[in-house]
Amino acid sequence: MTITNTTNKTASINAKLLTTAGVQVAGSNTATTSIEGKREGRVLFKLFAPASIGTANIKVEINGLGEQFLDETDISIRPASTLQKLNGAQVIPANTAQVLRMNTLDFIPQSLNYTLTVSRNPLLELGGQLQYLVQYPFGCTEQTVSVAFPQLYFSDLSDMVHTQKGLQKSANENVAEAIRKIKMRQLYNGGVTLWDNESQESWWTTAYAAHFLVEAKKAGYEVDRSLLETMLNYLNNKLRNKELVAYFYNRNLQKKIAPKEVAYSLYVLSLAGRPAVAAMNYYKTNQKDLALDSRYLLSAAYTLAGDKASAKALLPGSFAGEEAVASTGGSFYSDIRDEAVALNALIDAEPTNTQVGVMARHVAAKLKGRSWYTTQECAFGFVALGKIARKSGATNATAVVTVGGKQVGMMSGAPLQLTKAQLNSTNIQITSKGNGNIYAWWQTQGISASGAYKEEDSYLKVRRSFYDRFGRPVSSNSFKQNDLIVVKLTLEKTYSGTIDNVVLTDILPAGFEIENSRIKELPGNEWIKDASNPLHTDIRDDRIHFFTNLNGRQTFYYTVRAVSPGTFTIGPASADAMYNGEYHSYHGAGTIKIVQ
Repeated sequence: MTITNTTNKTASINAKLLTTAGVQVAGSNTATTSIEGKREGRVLFKLFAPASIGTANIKVEINGLGEQFLDETDISIRPASTLQKLNGAQVIPANTAQVLRMNTLDFIPQSLNYTLTVSRNPLLELGGQLQYLVQYPFGCTEQTVSVAFPQLYFSDLSDMVHTQKGLQKSANENVAEAIRKIKMRQLYNGGVTLWDNESQESWWTTAYAAHFLVEAKKAGYEVDRSLLETMLNYLNNKLRNKELVAYFYNRNLQKKIAPKEVAYSLYVLSLAGRPAVAAMNYYKTNQKDLALDSRYLLSAAYTLAGDKASAKALLPGSFAGEEAVASTGGSFYSDIRDEAVALNALIDAEPTNTQVGVMARHVAAKLKGRSWYTTQECAFGFVALGKIARKSGATNATAVVTVGGKQVGMMSGAPLQLTKAQLNSTNIQITSKGNGNIYAWWQTQGISASGAYKEEDSYLKVRRSFYDRFGRPVSSNSFKQNDLIVVKLTLEKTYSGTIDNVVLTDILPAGFEIENSRIKELPGNEWIKDASNPLHTDIRDDRIHFFTNLNGRQTFYYTVRAVSPGTFTIGPASADAMYNGEYHSYHGAGTIKIVQ
């Protein structure tokens, strides 16, 4: 506490500190000091926060010169560890009862929250993947479209699985926002960029956005005619180039193919009623240049254009024999994404084809069997499987949810969602009646009391180090208040390939504040010679994100200032390939101390 004596007399000061349960005083909560007239003095109290979360109130009482002064401050309390989420799904067959138990790990009680959703819709088994989409934290065009695409059809489920209160947008708002961003990022040639203020369009993203706009228009949303027409013209123009690109598949095989954007563009153009017949005929003659999923898309393009004979001749007998190695850039292909794209096109063109059921089982099994997904895998998988679910027919199944023998909810039509307050337990029984299965999806979330997390490098390697403004390494974890510190983040890949669309995140401890991300503007930093330029930078209150494509070692710098004395936990620096979470690194947690 800084206390100012504005009188001419020396003052004897008695200070007292009172706190609520969120923060506790270490040692005595009273102190005495003497301050000369027209001078300032300081009184130091040590506080600590136990493993809890909430808001603490700190009340200061100062007595001196026969007067009393009061001051109150509210401080938010939260651990340095990040929010963790767990979810699961369960199928309750007709006329049976099952017990459902939610996992809560070692979550701090104040941080614990959970929900249960019960529905007749089999898509609820993929509730985790849908929630991953609707709460995705970044906003490039591809991700924005992936968030909105499934919500064209399944707004009721998407609204239910969105559990971030205060940040929630309805399905209609997400669709409208996606249309707005596409229009804002369109260039003069009709192509669409990934991020704001870029000068280079992305072919796949443009085709993906056009596909979304065509479907949004069919669903009744207002789409600017000139916006869609110029995008379709762009796709037509791109088809004039008959280039071939490297394609990696079946783990270690490689061949030259027409970019996957080609067949997808042909499919989107046919879907929009503007089939590019000349280009379609060229690739029908050169099927050897097409990947497996591209042959499905070209077949669907012919069906939509009314040429069923060509479509039948092109359609593969099964989606087998070729499995793409996941790509983090370009068309973002992967084994799941490719089969889901092919399945979606086949459903549109020939929904009664016997391959539909087989491919749907493949996609569903892969989506349920993995822990990491790309936004496109989830979006195309959910849309394709959702179209099948909607055509499978309604049931009259009902469900009763009980906790401790007491009924807390009933599902008899629309999906039912129950909150922590309604359930008040993670041990639940669901009883179904009628013809048809009942599907339940649960999610728990909270912050670990221990703050534990797994440090590892998986294809990516990220490291963090601290320097003073003149380039001298800071070897100690102790800093002085008002120190300016340069944070250096190094990012490397641990294998020979290129990893595109990587996000590097550094979460700050409570005692630091970002001073300036544009490190080269600060005097005295001439020692920095190896700074890399990110594609995009996102600065938030407690963290900084760098977005980049990685083809070697990259180094990023930014500056922070030590503002608050104390000892703080510092979270790990982390890096993830945005479109394939199997590429990641988490490293560098610990503690820092800021002294006056």
